[in-house]
Amino acid sequence: MLQKLPIIIVLLIVSFRFNYAQFELLDLGAKPIAIGGAFTSLANNSNAVYYNPAGISQLPFREVSIFYSPAPYGLKELANGSVNFVEPTKFGAFGLSAKTYGFELYKELTVTATYANNYKKKIYYGFNINYYNLKIQNYGSASTIGVDVGALAYLTDFLRWGFTAFNLNRPKIGTQDDKLPQVYRTGLSVQPRTDLNIALDIEKDTRFPVSIKAGIEYSLYDLVDLRAGIGTEPSKFSGGIGLHYSLFEIDYGFYNHQDLGLTHQGTITINFGGEKGRKMIKSSLKDAFKKGK
Repeated sequence: MLQKLPIIIVLLIVSFRFNYAQFELLDLGAKPIAIGGAFTSLANNSNAVYYNPAGISQLPFREVSIFYSPAPYGLKELANGSVNFVEPTKFGAFGLSAKTYGFELYKELTVTATYANNYKKKIYYGFNINYYNLKIQNYGSASTIGVDVGALAYLTDFLRWGFTAFNLNRPKIGTQDDKLPQVYRTGLSVQPRTDLNIALDIEKDTRFPVSIKAGIEYSLYDLVDLRAGIGTEPSKFSGGIGLHYSLFEIDYGFYNHQDLGLTHQGTITINFGGEKGRKMIKSSLKDAFKKGK
């Protein structure tokens, strides 16, 4: 029992003070993590399903990404990961994702189906249907369904706005009918040039104070992306880098927790548009306001 005491203390701290429990909104994907989680108005890769489902309609080509963090802060009990697939079609964009959190004693699984579309490539909208499954050793399992909705708008040729409501239907799970977190996010991103994005998010969990997140991303020669971010509630800073080659992107991100310290994350992405797809995504805001569009 004494050997397990440090783990129990850490899990209590994380669960009750910093809200990493029962399907909380963890930041997922090395790119969003590196810019402080300020991804609501950018949402321009397959990780958009966790930040703003409307964003997957910005992707011109099929994309697959894998994210895994086996031991955040050196603790395997906090392991989390995700697999995402996005398929753009003439009927809109479809996504299928799965994410996990926890270890053998406590395990969360979320499977998400996403649909998104757009109007004249300026107004984007989408939703998630989430299947939540919770397993606790010796206590059994429980499941429920949650619904997220998102919107994204190109306001000018340098400004985006995004909004997401998570668990809009207020789902409950377990015999005690515990409600899953209901969270609202909105944000703006400024893109003065196709190689620079500056983003700001405001997040409100209905149970806790407002959280503010901000991040910046700068691209070098369409080969390397440099990223940094900050956030409040809890206070944190983050950073990272993205490397591109052919169909592949490797992203690294780190962030600092005010009590647990520093941790590192990585994502591997395959974008079937390759270099062409990346350029289309980066220039989509400017292109939407070109004459004749």
